[in-house]
Amino acid sequence: MSSITKVVLFCCFVLIVATMLLHANQALDPAVPGDMPADARFIPSGYDLEHNERKGSWVSCRLIAAGEDACRVTDAHGLVIFQGSFLPVNPGNAELAPETKNQLRWIPGPSEGSPVPVIPSSDGMLLVPHDDRDALVDRWNQHPDEWQAVLAAK
Repeated sequence: MSSITKVVLFCCFVLIVATMLLHANQALDPAVPGDMPADARFIPSGYDLEHNERKGSWVSCRLIAAGEDACRVTDAHGLVIFQGSFLPVNPGNAELAPETKNQLRWIPGPSEGSPVPVIPSSDGMLLVPHDDRDALVDRWNQHPDEWQAVLAAK
């Protein structure tokens, strides 16, 4: 094999590896959807091998009143899944496990009749939809095993 052939093959190999790494990096770090603020955080929930992309949700919350946040949850591509006013729930003495501190949880919502998000906040609180907060706290007081499952993100 001539040295020119070796150089051409080496360059092709480098180009292929660079392309694969670039594509893998894009798959690991999805772009922030256009209708989400730049500081939105991506909470991964798995990987889609068929489309070679990370699955998960984008979450953006902003303070609208004392103790109340407006949050928007979208899928990895920006489709809005849930949005509205959220209130904090204090986990009390229970500490979120380090591996679950950034996991979005979906639980049956008492008002909607469909799953609603429970969003971990940076201060250790859990944010729940405003309309569901009282009903969820009552339910969790009656069924502490469900509350423990929420804390453990099972």
